[in-house]
Amino acid sequence: MNNGKLYSVSQVSKLAGVSVKTLHHYDDKGLLVPDRQPDNGYRVYNQTHLVQLQQILIYRELDFSIEDIKSLLHCNGDKLLDRLTHQKALLVDRQQTLSKMINSIEVTMESIKGKEHYDILFEDIPKEKTERWDGLAQQRFGQEEIDKGMSHLAKVTEAQMRAFKDDSDRVTIAFAKTIGQPHDSELVQQLTDEHYHMSNDFSRLVAQANGKMDVPDLSREDYIAMANTVDHVEINELCEHFGDGYAEHARKAMIYYAERHLASAL
Repeated sequence: MNNGKLYSVSQVSKLAGVSVKTLHHYDDKGLLVPDRQPDNGYRVYNQTHLVQLQQILIYRELDFSIEDIKSLLHCNGDKLLDRLTHQKALLVDRQQTLSKMINSIEVTMESIKGKEHYDILFEDIPKEKTERWDGLAQQRFGQEEIDKGMSHLAKVTEAQMRAFKDDSDRVTIAFAKTIGQPHDSELVQQLTDEHYHMSNDFSRLVAQANGKMDVPDLSREDYIAMANTVDHVEINELCEHFGDGYAEHARKAMIYYAERHLASAL
C-alpha cells in the first residue's frame, strides 16, 4: 500500500461524485481495485487510486467500455494514441448523428410554430374544411416542402400574421361583393391592385424575417401563375368558401391586371 492519506469508499464517492455502487462495480471488474484494511477487510483508497479514478471517469465520458479502459490504463504512448484516435472517430460520427437529430427536431419545432401562424389566417373557417385543404396541399407538395414553408412562417411574429390577416380579410370580403361585376371594372381592378401589393408585402415580410433582404415584386408571369392556382382543388374550395364564382372571378381579374400593369420577368 502506498503511504499517504487513505480514503474510505464513501469518502471517495463524495470526492469524485460517483456512487458507492459504481466503485464496487469497478472493483468487481478489476478496473479500480482498492487496498483492503487488514483488520476488517474494508476497501481503502490512496492518492494513486484517486488519480486513476479520474482517468477512468474521463474515459467513461468518452464512451469507452470497462474492458477498453482496462487496456488503456496499461497502454504505452503509441498504443494509447491509436486507441484514442479510433475512439475520437467514433465520437465524431456520433456527434454528427446527434447534430442531424437536433436539426430535425428544430425543423419540426419551427414547422409546428409556423403552422400555428398559418392557422391564424384561417381561424374563421370551419376546421373540417381547413383540415381537408391541408391534406390536399400535403398530397400535392409533399410533407418536406410543407414543413419548409411552415418553418419560414415561424420567423414571422404573431402580430404580423394577424395584421396581414386583417388586410387579407378586408380585401377578400370586398372582392367577394364584386362577383358578377366585369373583371375589368374600376372597383374590381382596384381591389386586385390591393391584392397584388399585399401579396408582395407579405412575401417580402416572410423573406426578410428569414434573412433575405432583396425580394423583387411578382412579375407578370408570377401573378398569372398565382391566378391559375385556383385550378388546385384546395385553392378553388378556399375561394368558393367566400362566394360562388369567386375563384374564376379572381383568376380573370388577376390575369387582366397582370397583362396590363406588370412587367415580364422573361
